[in-house]
This record gives sequence, structure tokens and C-alpha cells, in this order.
Amino acid sequence: MFTIGVVVFVVLVLDGLVSMAEAAFFSVPFNRVRLLAERKKTRSAKILLGLKENNEVPITTLISLSNIITIAGSVIIGALIERSFGSWWLAVASAVLTFLIMVFAEIIPKNLGARHAQFIALLSAPLLKAVSVAFGPVIWFVSRIVKPIAYRKRIFSTSEEEISFLAQVGSKEGAIEEGESQIIQKAFSLNDITAQDIMTPRIRVQFIDGNQTIDDAREEILFAKHSRLPVFDGTRDNIIGIAYQRDLLRSLAGGTGGESIRAHSTPAFFVPESRLADDLLRDFQKKKTHIAVVVDEHGSSTGVVGLEDILEELVGEMIDDREVVPETIKRVSRNEIIVHGQTKIESLNHFFNTSIKSRKTVNGFLLGKLGHIPKNGEYYETDGLLFTIEHAAERAIERVRVQKKENVQSDAKF
Repeated sequence: MFTIGVVVFVVLVLDGLVSMAEAAFFSVPFNRVRLLAERKKTRSAKILLGLKENNEVPITTLISLSNIITIAGSVIIGALIERSFGSWWLAVASAVLTFLIMVFAEIIPKNLGARHAQFIALLSAPLLKAVSVAFGPVIWFVSRIVKPIAYRKRIFSTSEEEISFLAQVGSKEGAIEEGESQIIQKAFSLNDITAQDIMTPRIRVQFIDGNQTIDDAREEILFAKHSRLPVFDGTRDNIIGIAYQRDLLRSLAGGTGGESIRAHSTPAFFVPESRLADDLLRDFQKKKTHIAVVVDEHGSSTGVVGLEDILEELVGEMIDDREVVPETIKRVSRNEIIVHGQTKIESLNHFFNTSIKSRKTVNGFLLGKLGHIPKNGEYYETDGLLFTIEHAAERAIERVRVQKKENVQSDAKF
């Protein structure tokens, strides 16, 4: 009886260790193992990475080892029981042994292995590697049978969706800050955003005539709202360079204001409206510049886009302390606000929890929907919001009242 108990105990322990190693090995993520191997550079991490890269070997080793232990143990235990108690107890012994193996050699060890996957996988990797070498002939024979059916070359890849999802999970679990998670997710959106989406439109850009002298443009330079000024020759479609306000101010202070602005400009960098934000960011890095002139299909300038515009897509609005920014949102009541025409539609979505699909400003959105410069008092309804034109200038909408209404689903113009 004692001998039977010892054999059962040994079978459960050995099979449990194999089950625990198996669960740990397949629970620890491949990218986590690769990170451990590259950063910690421990022997166990490198061995584990090698096993993960070639799953065929550890799968065959673990399954073979588990089956050998279970089958050999069952045969030995069955023989001992038959010799001690007779063949009538074999059925009962088989049922009891099956239950013990299921609970103590499968369920419990595999749960522990999954729960402490990294620690157990690293601990068992060297031993698993050694056993796989010992089982070399078995692995070779089994793989020749199974490989044409079950094994294919594994392609290790991580998609944007997976990284974005992991960032969200990490934020919820406290592994990373919420702001860091948002930056990671927004970084992937840069290849969906064009220069046209984030540029400062031409109507809001301060151009400066390159044929003027610095003295002649003194007032324009002193009261410029931006530090980089597009320089034109003749018309604003003919941009010849970019002038830096600090250089022009230095010339004024140094007594060289008689020189032309053109002489103090640097060559302009032009990009099409369709240029993607992530490509534009690389352009700025390569050319060592912070601003580009955006042109349409006819070569006419439609605005300017800067490095700051791209960064704002990642970290949110950044306001220059010299920049005159209109009050963008004024709350009237819980469901009513007054906004400036340059307020982003995304800000309204955030405020009202709506889902209007547009990256434009309120001005650009309404002009696109209405098709004309509206008069004061005109209405437009969409996605549960009622837009009322409070003030429209000659070329743009300046102020809009936005109300959240119930049961407003379809677009409507008034």
C-alpha cells in the first residue's frame, strides 16, 4: 500500500510540474519574452525566447513527457494494485487515479502556471531545453509526421489595434498614465490625418510682402501674431520664402531696416493638402524646419502647417502666450453653448458626447454643409445638435450658438 501511495505521489508531482511548465510557457506573451531577452539579457530569458520562436520543439517535448509519465505511472500503479488486491480493484483504481491526475496534475498546476507565467517559464526554460535535447529522436520522429499538417512558419507581428488596446488596458490597470495611453493611441491616428486637416487656413495666416523694406513693414512686424511669416511676391499664391519675426526685429534694432524682407527670408517648404501628418513630421525632421506652406492641386497656397500643429494632435491644444485666442466655448446652460467659428468640432463632440465625424472647425463644417456664407439667424441641425449663426462676417462664421436637442437625427437646414 505504501509503495502504491509513493508511486501515485511521484506521478502527480512529475505530471503536475510538466503541466505547470506547459501553462506558463504558453501564457507568457512572446513580446514580453523578447523584451526580457533584450533588456535583462539573462540566460533563462534567451533560452525561453529560443523556445518561443520554435514552438514545435517545446510542444512535442511537453506533450511527450506528460504522456510518458501518465502512461508509465498508470501501468506501474495498475500492476501494483493487481498484485496486492486483485484485478477486481483495477476499475476503481483507474477512476480514482484519473480524478487525482485531473485535479492535482492538470487543473491546479495549470492555473498556477498561468498565474505566475513569467517566473515559472523563466525557471523551467533551461530544464525544458535540456529535456528537449534528450528527447531529440522522439521530437524528430513526431515532427516528421505532424509538421506537414500542423506546423507552419510563425510570423511574429503586432498590429496597431493590439498596441492601442494594450495601451487602454494598461491605463485602466494603472500600468501607464491615462495621458500616456492617449498619446500612444493618437500617434497611430497621424497616418489618417492630412495637412489640410490640421493646417491654419489661408484666411487666418499673416503674410508679408517680400518687396517691402523692413522699415515699411515695421507695424506688421511689431504686431505680428506669429513668429514665422510667409513671404509673397506679387500675390499670396506666389510664396517665395518664410521670414522669422526675430530676424526682422533684429534688423530694425540694428539699423538695417532699409533692406528688403525678401533678403531676410529662407526658402519655403511646400506640401500638398493630402500629405499625411506622420510623413509631414518626418519631412520637418529631415529638412530641419518647423513650418510648411500647404498648396492645393493647382499650386495655390491654402494655408500653413507647423510642427506645433502635429504635436497638438498628440498632446492637445498648445496656446502661445502672445497668441490672441478667441473665447472658444461659453456655456449658457447644460445643453447650450456659444462657440467661436474656429472651435474644433471635436470639442463639441467632447462637450455634448456626440459623434459628428469631422476634423474641421465649426466654421469649416457649417460652410461645407450649407454651401454658402450664412446670414445671422440661419440654422443647421445634425446629430442632435442645433447650430444657430449668431454672427457671420463677409468670409467666415464668427460666432455660433449650439444647442443639444432631443430626437434630432437627420440633417436639416433652415
